[in-house]
Amino acid sequence: YLDWTSDTTEKTSKKSHKDDFGYLELEGGANFSWGEMYGFFDWENFYNGRHAKPGSEQRYTFKNTNRIYLGDTGLNLYLHAYGTYGSPHRANFHDDMFLYGLGYNFTGNGYWFKPFFAKRYTDQTYYTGDNGYVLGWVAGYSFSLGSEKFSVTNWNEYEFDRDASYAAGNGGKDGINGAVALWWNATPHLTAGVQYRYADNKLGESFLQDGIIYSIKYLF
Repeated sequence: YLDWTSDTTEKTSKKSHKDDFGYLELEGGANFSWGEMYGFFDWENFYNGRHAKPGSEQRYTFKNTNRIYLGDTGLNLYLHAYGTYGSPHRANFHDDMFLYGLGYNFTGNGYWFKPFFAKRYTDQTYYTGDNGYVLGWVAGYSFSLGSEKFSVTNWNEYEFDRDASYAAGNGGKDGINGAVALWWNATPHLTAGVQYRYADNKLGESFLQDGIIYSIKYLF
């Protein structure tokens, strides 16, 4: 459940309509000798109608990232696709993002830090074309307190040199998007988490938008 701050909801009420919403998510990943894959699919506002008022309508969001290892160098070919839609057939709003670039994996005892630098292409309702660059990372650290297992994670994306047409509706030529999370691995199959979600000059607005995400995950 994403609980936007009241300031965010109020300031976005005329344009991007950041209302609180619940969502169902299917998430997964895999590691191979040649690389790694990760992805999720979200069904947002699943309890509302497809054409409810802006901010309350059903939405569908996916993300897929792939890292193809370049031998034993630690470098990898980074490929990333993201899309969000206002209806299954994109009748209302869509925003697709494709990234291609290079990444690097730093891993150690209980921690990981995986930065990347990529070129971006956008296919959106209001703009389609090359759209600058993204410098980002995923990072995490796993630890125990007594017999309980926890992890702290962060994903962050800094966009810059965005196309002028896109920048006009998103606060300028650069912006930031991400989340910091604390996860409690309560059992081998059950995880609970709290995330601080943030975006600045992003998501259709020219100011900071933030909120808290409350999650319960079942691991198959």
